[in-house]
Amino acid sequence: MENAISTKTLKNAELLLRITMSITLLVAGISKFYSHGNFHKYYLKQFTNPNLRINLPSTLFDIYLGLIPFIEVGIGIALITSFKRRFFIVAWIFYFISLEVGHYVLEEFTSVDLLIPIILFGVAAYILPGYEFFGGKEKRLD
Repeated sequence: MENAISTKTLKNAELLLRITMSITLLVAGISKFYSHGNFHKYYLKQFTNPNLRINLPSTLFDIYLGLIPFIEVGIGIALITSFKRRFFIVAWIFYFISLEVGHYVLEEFTSVDLLIPIILFGVAAYILPGYEFFGGKEKRLD
């Protein structure tokens, strides 16, 4: 008795995972654009708290917080298109690792732990065979 999962099923699982990843980032990024700067102000204040164990220059946080909505929307759109899918899945992984580091700096250790499964979504999407929209083909990296 064989328990193999068909390639079609694996590709469909990858598609569902990637759509979920995309919607997550699109909603997060768009909501930040509509926060009228409150997202940026709130987190900049949190990162510049002198009582934190790790204190980095506020300019670093100011620039990154300004880029976050653009990064989220950009990766979210790219994940849906299937164009360079693995590249943008890796971008997803590194983006969420950066958020994990940010939560560590803020000493929000529960959030650090909660980000680990989200990062693993990206790893799973990277491993699964890709469902390609528009008949696109990805070059093999092996």
